[in-house]
Order: sequence, then structure tokens, then C-alpha cells
Amino acid sequence: MQLKVISVDDEWLVRNHLRSLIDWERLGFTLCGEAGDGAEALELIRELQPHLVIADMNMPGMGGVELVRHISEMYPQVRIIALSSYDSYDYVRGSLHYGAMDYLLKHSLTPEALIQVLGRVKEKMSEELAQINARERERLKWEAAGPAVSQSYLKELLIGAGTPEARRKYVEYFQDMPYGRDGQQHVLFLMKLIHFDSLPLRMNEQELTLFIRSVTDMAMQIVADAGCAVYLERGSFGVLFSLENERSEYGMLQRVEAKKSRLEKSLELYFNSAGIVLGSAMFDSIAAISVQFTELRSRLDELQGYKPKAERHGGAPASLVTLNQEKELLAAAEACDAAETSRIVKEIVKACAANEAAFRRGAASVSAELIQLAVKIAQKAGMDAEWIFQEMKAGLSAPKNGQELERNLQALFARLIEELSLHQTSARYSRYVAQAVRIIQQRYSEGITLEETSEELHITPSYLSRLFKEETGATFTEYVTAYRIDRSAQLIRTRACSVKEIYQLVGFNSYSYFIKLFKEHMGETPHVYASKYGK
Repeated sequence: MQLKVISVDDEWLVRNHLRSLIDWERLGFTLCGEAGDGAEALELIRELQPHLVIADMNMPGMGGVELVRHISEMYPQVRIIALSSYDSYDYVRGSLHYGAMDYLLKHSLTPEALIQVLGRVKEKMSEELAQINARERERLKWEAAGPAVSQSYLKELLIGAGTPEARRKYVEYFQDMPYGRDGQQHVLFLMKLIHFDSLPLRMNEQELTLFIRSVTDMAMQIVADAGCAVYLERGSFGVLFSLENERSEYGMLQRVEAKKSRLEKSLELYFNSAGIVLGSAMFDSIAAISVQFTELRSRLDELQGYKPKAERHGGAPASLVTLNQEKELLAAAEACDAAETSRIVKEIVKACAANEAAFRRGAASVSAELIQLAVKIAQKAGMDAEWIFQEMKAGLSAPKNGQELERNLQALFARLIEELSLHQTSARYSRYVAQAVRIIQQRYSEGITLEETSEELHITPSYLSRLFKEETGATFTEYVTAYRIDRSAQLIRTRACSVKEIYQLVGFNSYSYFIKLFKEHMGETPHVYASKYGK
């Protein structure tokens, strides 16, 4: 295949020199046109549809950089080599920024230099063409096979049916499909229609078959060419969704959550049906899909009130993090209260480790729930949560015992608190005031003073006092008091303990003084405030 080339230069001698510099045809190129300016070049490109444009950067009218930009926007498939008489950084930067593949100087243009650049262009275009052809072959194979074969094989893999040889055949089949391949990350959704058992009372057999087919088609449309959906039994569907490996695990999880949300909402919107949609952990081989399916079925049974045999003999419950613990942890983390956060994590891990027989399963559940909670806290604060996945992936995958699980989770939330505190204070305050606020957040319950804080920061108390008042609008003592009251209000809302216990937790020595300050700050006594939250 000969690649078509257009030469663009306002100097006829340069175009003539370029034409005679090498044997274009022998190298696989055809000079199919020449233009003297940018506007003429765009017209030629429209008419001739070339593969490559060699364009001068210094032309009257439409300059070379502007031409490169127009070509990149209007004809992204066309490759560009920039040519100039000037060794100008602006030309280099502009042309490469808008998509030129390479840059050549007229005064140093030799046959060898031109051939080398053309070789790189040809190699790049050959790679792209091979990718396009591969995708087209993949598309044609998919269309020829049709979804029925994929659905049949997927169902067999889910339920673990067939001989080992047959299952290997099913796995091999997916290696040539747009989804289900090794090298991708996969997620299995188990979708269950809650009131499916009542449908046969309202539909005849033909109507029910059509309904099931419609739900399956809906799921197929949602995962599109990145997955497959199949009906299983009694209102349950298996939905495979495959993702190409990305640098950001968080980005992949967002895409998975979006698909899960669409499945749930589409059931209600299009079929007026309530449903449960559960998603598996990511796995990198479709051969492991039956294991994921078994785990999802177990989770579904737990949610529907069925107790699997393993649980009746001491297995782990569906969730080891109670709603109250989640509320407490959210409040403590958002307040950057490291001590309270650590206490809650310790309490959660202790409950998990108490059941040695189910520790492995419980640890995985606790880790997943707390990582999701940490991400939620970071996102709510407007922070990047990618580090949570990157740093904790290996450490939280399979802790050997409760001590290791607690160490990993404590490290996760310790860093989260540190990041939150820096995020909250660095943008609002100067260095010393930001550090002082972080010290208050860490040690508010200990009775921290201005003098102790200034000594820790290696500045005088008077200097810190002046800076603190100017930037926060409150004295150091007023700020500590207000912070304690705010934390006491959070604890009243989230923690299962009495007002009398809370005043000591936040660092007050006098119960009556605490009540007085709370009323001044919140406009009501702590007991009235607590009554609003059923306490």
C-alpha cells in the first residue's frame, strides 16, 4: 500500500527540492499534491485524503502551526511532519503540541534524515492499521457468533457445569471476544428481582418469557460490548462486565459503580421492578468466575434472610461494621480526631478477630467496608482518594491475624486523618496557625495550652496569640473551647453514650461548666440537644 503525501510550502524551490530528494515510490510513498499556503493545503486534504502532510511552519496567511491545528481537529487520521527554516522553539512546541509527529529543519534536511522520519511515520501508521483491522475482525466474529453463544458459555462457567475440558473451551472462547479476556479486569454482577415469584400469577408463560428476555436485553445494553448478561433461574441474572486495565484503580471502581447503579435504576424505571444488584470483587481471569458467583449467591442469601450453612456454624455475618460505628467513624475522621478514630477501628477489628473460624472472610469484608468509607470521607472533603487504593491494596488483601488487620487499618486512617487535617488547614491559614490548629485537633481533650503549643512550634506565645486571633477570629482558648463543644455535639449525635460521659471525653473537668458553655455555643443544653437524636 502506497501512502499518499502532500507537500505544503510557499517556496516553489523547496517543494521541488523535497520532491527530488528521495525515491518516494520505492519507499512506499506517493507525492500526490502540493500547496503554497495553509488554506490551499486544507482544500487539497479534503479532496485527496492523504495519509501524510509535510508542512512549512513559516508561511504567509495561515501559518504552519495554525495549519497543523486545523488538520488535527478536522482530519485526525492524517499524520504531519513540520518543516521550517528556523530553529525556533515556538514553532517546535506549537507544531508538536497540535499533533505533528516530527520536526525537520530545511537547512539540515538530508535524504537520510527525511527517510528516517518517514520510516517512523510508516511504522506508526502500520501499527494503527493493524489495531483497526484486529478490532474489525473482533467485531465481525462477535456479530457472527451472536450473543446466544456467549450467554450459553457464560452460564456454564457461572454454575460450574461441564467437564474440565468443556470449561477450558468456554474460557478459550472468551479470549477472542471484546470482553472476558485475560489481561482485562472483570466484575460479576448478580441481579435478583425481589418479587419474581409473584410474576407467574400475573403473566402467562409467553409473557413471562418475554419479560425475562427484555430484562436480559436491558442488561446487555448497559454493559454494551464490554460484557454479557444471562438469565439464570428464579428471577436472577448474571452480568459480566470487563474493563481494560487502567492506571487508576479508583477510576475502574467508579465505572463499575456506575454500571451497578444503572442496572438498579433501569429495573425500576423500565420494568417497575425492585431488584438487588450485587457486585463481585475484580478478578483477572474468567476461569475464576464460578468462585465469584458462589460468593455473590451467599451474600444474596444473607441479604434475603437465608442463613447459609457456614454461618449457622459460626460463619461471618454479612457486615461486621455496624451503622453506629460507621456514623462514629465518619464524624471522628471528619473532625480529624485521631484518637477517637483509632478507638473505633480497634473496636471493629476486635469484633472481627473474635471469630477465628471466620476471620479470613470477616477480615476481607471489614477491609472492603472501611476502605470504601475512607474513600467516601476523602471525596466528601474534596481530596484525591487514589492513594488509598494504591497504598492499601497489598496490605489489606490477606492479613494473617487480628493484629495485622488492625495495624493496616490503623495506618490507613492515621494517614487519612493527617491528609484531611493538612487539607483543611493549609489553604486557610499561615504555617504556624495551621500547625496550631492541627495540634488542637490531635490533643484537644488533653487541655492543650497556648504556651505548650507555641513552645512546640518554637515561637513566642505572644506572636502565636496575635497570628491566631488575626486568622481565626478567636483567641487560642476560645478556639479550643469551641472545638470541644463541636466535638461533643458530634459525639452526642453519633456515639452511644450519655452526656455525662461525653463531657469528660472532650476534655472538660466540670460538668456544670460544660453544660453552660454548650448552651452558649449551641443555643440549648446538651440534654435537649441529645433528645432530638433519641437519647
